[in-house]
Amino acid sequence: MSWSRRRLLGAGAAAMLQGAPPVAAWLLRPASARAEGQAELPVWALDADGDGMIDAHDRARVAASIGRRRGWRLRPSPGWDPGADVTGRGIVDREALALVDAHLGVRLPPRPQIVCWHYGWYGRGRRRGERPTARFLGGAYLSTSRTAEERFNALKSEFGIDVDMLSWIREGDSRAAYDRGYLAARNRDGRRFGVLYEGTINLGSGRLEFRDGHDAARLLANDFEQIGRWLVDRTGPRLEGVWRRDGRPVLYLFGSHAWGTTHDNLPAVGRALVAAREAFAARTGVAPYLIGDEALFYGDRQVGPDRRYRAGYLDAVTRYHHYDARLVRALGGGRPVRMDAEYRRRLRRLEESTEEGFAAVRNRFTGRPLLVLPSSAAGFAKAGLPPLRASRAEYRRWLLEAWELTARHLARRLVAAGGSGTAPAAGGSAAAGGGTGIDDPTDSARTGASEAPPVFVGSWNEEFEGHALFPAAHNEALAEPDRGGFDWLEAIRATYGLVRSAS
Repeated sequence: MSWSRRRLLGAGAAAMLQGAPPVAAWLLRPASARAEGQAELPVWALDADGDGMIDAHDRARVAASIGRRRGWRLRPSPGWDPGADVTGRGIVDREALALVDAHLGVRLPPRPQIVCWHYGWYGRGRRRGERPTARFLGGAYLSTSRTAEERFNALKSEFGIDVDMLSWIREGDSRAAYDRGYLAARNRDGRRFGVLYEGTINLGSGRLEFRDGHDAARLLANDFEQIGRWLVDRTGPRLEGVWRRDGRPVLYLFGSHAWGTTHDNLPAVGRALVAAREAFAARTGVAPYLIGDEALFYGDRQVGPDRRYRAGYLDAVTRYHHYDARLVRALGGGRPVRMDAEYRRRLRRLEESTEEGFAAVRNRFTGRPLLVLPSSAAGFAKAGLPPLRASRAEYRRWLLEAWELTARHLARRLVAAGGSGTAPAAGGSAAAGGGTGIDDPTDSARTGASEAPPVFVGSWNEEFEGHALFPAAHNEALAEPDRGGFDWLEAIRATYGLVRSAS
């Protein structure tokens, strides 16, 4: 089915009539809002105080900071107001004020949640091993350092990243590091974190069978029970600070596309996911919101039946990173490749094929259409692989194009859901191969279309794969650095604005 501009506008109008946010407003913007790309998006960055409205308060805040510069150090210059940096360039000037003036009175749709991967495995032993391809501007750090995590939190909040997906490994070293570092940080209030379940580490790499009673299924349920226990132990029974969607804690299943790829053992994957969901809920009192690592790669011809089957047990799908060595080699013959127009064209088509392939999938527990999200990560550089390099401008263009894909998907999903979401089909999870007895904490007909989508921007501190977003002293995936190592962070800030009101 093709979707014309008129049809998308109609979808937005239907949403407004039924009380959901106007999806067309997420998609269609004045030409003045198209800085550095053809895609259109709401001008969240111009909302200096983060209250969802561009008004006189924002103008006053920008006007008071004209002439100020941030500087390229980890801590901004004295007197710097990050909210006033509405162009994301580390400077407040008359151009910034003119942009605010041109948009006075604009009420913005809900701002997406900007999500990064965050790792707790940086100990002294790791630093004596593999050569990193990215280095933090502040030098080497340990994941056990509360000071390092407080510095990270300040930078993430300043540049618009509000959710951290903490890498979860069954062995406890990284979780012990989180206790001393990330979870002990004094400035963690207001931030949210979810769980990045390291499937290939916890369950084993390669194609996994989930035959009933075998190790993978048993380990998955045990791990979900441990994750639930860990979250309650660290945050309390109300799970304070845990990122939720539809009221449910978010878990990302890394490598899920390798689970049960043969027809014979796919039903066992479904049963394993039901058991894991129940085990998590037994500890937390609520089912998890599951995001699968299921989006297509360059060598995949289409979304196969195995991906669609697993997706029925998931709430959303995306990809850990869009890097694919096959695509990079096809474009560069083994040489470095830029995130240029040709790379983005191929990547955009891949994301469109992913969305089309999952269009008919609904979650077996809620009845809602699957949320399909592109990867909004930047470049990639790992030892032994040809790098994908991105400048600030190239990354900014991909952020715009990826958001346009998401906005169009939201419009189509809204129509598929009947305007504002749907209730589960009769029989609910029983139709999925076994009822769970777990009720969703929210009414899908009320919330299914009202929540702003997440945007996955890659990792904050993956030093060995070069897509770390932290201010970089060196990053082999960052092309044409001219912003003191803040290049990619500035692109995110210029696109999505503040996490919240900066004080």
